[in-house]
Amino acid sequence: MEDKGKIQKFLESLDLDKRGKVLIGASLFVLLISALGLYIFVFAPDLSWLRREEVPVVEVPVEEVPIPEEVCADCQPRWLDGVTVSSTQALAFPVAVVIDNDILARPQAGLSKASLVYEAPVEGGITRYLAVFPADVDISEVGPVRSARPYFVSWAEEIGALYIHVGGSPEALDQIRAANLFDLNEFFNGSYFKRNASRPAPHHVMIGADSWRSYLDRRGLVETSAEPWLFKEEGDHATSSADINLQFSLSYRPMWRYDAENNDYQRFFNGEESKDGEDDIRAKNIIIQNVDSRVLDAAGRLRLDVIGTGEAAICQDGVCSDGTWRKSGRNRTRFYYENGEEIKLNPGMTWIEVADGNTRVN
Repeated sequence: MEDKGKIQKFLESLDLDKRGKVLIGASLFVLLISALGLYIFVFAPDLSWLRREEVPVVEVPVEEVPIPEEVCADCQPRWLDGVTVSSTQALAFPVAVVIDNDILARPQAGLSKASLVYEAPVEGGITRYLAVFPADVDISEVGPVRSARPYFVSWAEEIGALYIHVGGSPEALDQIRAANLFDLNEFFNGSYFKRNASRPAPHHVMIGADSWRSYLDRRGLVETSAEPWLFKEEGDHATSSADINLQFSLSYRPMWRYDAENNDYQRFFNGEESKDGEDDIRAKNIIIQNVDSRVLDAAGRLRLDVIGTGEAAICQDGVCSDGTWRKSGRNRTRFYYENGEEIKLNPGMTWIEVADGNTRVN
């Protein structure tokens, strides 16, 4: 109380009016607040305990439960390519289509869905394909379909296929008449074929699976009794492999590049990826079948000796092995390793490159 009186006497001695007293009081209040703030900043105790403690988030590992693969009790390997299918598809009738490989015929339609493809030289330094499909394949367009050649007839006959073509060389047409196969020639069965207006003639004749199934149904052909090749389960394979290069002529240079991730071979042609629409063309097995050849006529048509025996190379799992091929009469061509053991193929597409003496292979 004594201090308070001294302060009051001091203020009165200053002879201040009311306004001055207010200013002096406000200044003292500000000084008091500032001093209090300084004290708290310097001497106040740690109050961090008042803050809410952060609780660390603990991630509980979620165990992944593998989804069991569906087991098909009624499935078995398809005779044509070893792919596992239902028992009703395992003996699907084979359909062999002659497909054009002229520069104006590319890209072809349907090659990527074939189970078996032969590529062989024809006249003029070009090649042509024989693509074999199971009849029940889901495909709307295959082609362009072109003319028959005798060696294509032999390969179609050895599996008793429906043989689809547009005309053919005189030798091929004679062989078809004597062959044990079903023939669907566009010249006499035009209603089964269609023309693709976006392609130039004569590289515009196409056929779809619905059309050949209609023909097979009319003939009562559902299953085959053809001899299958041997197949195996995919196992160990290489992590890299050299490219497989062929040159039928300067403008016909196919190449196969091994893809270790998929354990298959991707096809290139003249340095560019081979395409079937937007799909790459890939095969699980590549076979190079070496044959003798000779020119038959002034048009340059060839005879390829595909009955007998000869050298072969078998490429699968990133490894190429030397071997041989053998074919007698109308029996199926068989491929063997050098030790005489018949090869076992990986399930999926097999592509056979038929190389005559004019074909460079490396």
